[in-house]
Amino acid sequence: MKNNKLVSVIGALAIGLGISGMASAATITGSSPFTATGTIGVSGPSSFGATVNCSVVFNGTINAGGASANINTVTVSGSGLCALPTITGLPWTLTPSTTTDSGETWLGTVSGVGFTIAGAPPLIPASNCAGPTTINVQWTNSNSTLRVTSAQALAGNCNIRSLNVQAPAISVN
Repeated sequence: MKNNKLVSVIGALAIGLGISGMASAATITGSSPFTATGTIGVSGPSSFGATVNCSVVFNGTINAGGASANINTVTVSGSGLCALPTITGLPWTLTPSTTTDSGETWLGTVSGVGFTIAGAPPLIPASNCAGPTTINVQWTNSNSTLRVTSAQALAGNCNIRSLNVQAPAISVN
């Protein structure tokens, strides 16, 4: 009899946790299409491992139901190597997954990430960072910012060292 009650309590707890987990699923809301602007810092063979900081613009759309968003175009600009990348793997998919503080900050991923730089051998080696790679990101609602909190490794000995873009037209709930 005790075992039946214990099983019932555990079952009710599991159902309650399952319903609670479903209620906290991340949903991207706001204007679609959207634009996110900011900076990105990358390193790879073309930069001889040094971080190159560039301006970046993401243009995207929120997918039906809001569970994810597509980053359909990525424009990188600036001086030096910033003018050389070819973005690969588009569309990249932004998927928020868990909140760290009741909905202000969300952890998630961007999948499909990659780029190449043809280089100018023998002076500037090529970088083949095409992946596609999934990187870990953080979204903060209060300032509508998508960023990486630590370096994210890509294929071809490349890294995204920093990412800080704002998309004021969207939020994650």
